[in-house]
Amino acid sequence: MLEVKPVQTKEEQQKICELCRVEFNPDCLAYKTTENGKIIGIAQFRIFGGYAVIYDLKTIDGINDSGVLIIMGKAALNFINSCGVKEVILKEENSYLLQILGFTLNSGGVYKLNLEGYFECEHK
Repeated sequence: MLEVKPVQTKEEQQKICELCRVEFNPDCLAYKTTENGKIIGIAQFRIFGGYAVIYDLKTIDGINDSGVLIIMGKAALNFINSCGVKEVILKEENSYLLQILGFTLNSGGVYKLNLEGYFECEHK
């Protein structure tokens, strides 16, 4: 079973970053993704008052499942949104992931997403 959960300690975050071959950023919040209890990915992000930055959405080598990246990205975006932050910048350069999550390139060359209404659904 696939699970996305907050990383509880900086030590755990650092170990997962090493597994996923991303730079550990102790100032970031992080989500880990596991499949049947085995670590398969990490999302690192940070909230700066009025906006947030997602630095990493990465799986371990050998896991090439864009669905996992999308689920991790949505989990991070949901947490950011629940904190009342609506502007998000994505540092990841995966064009498919950017498009699926809804990020657009602004005139300054930055991938941005406005979360206003992002998680709302229409019920008829």
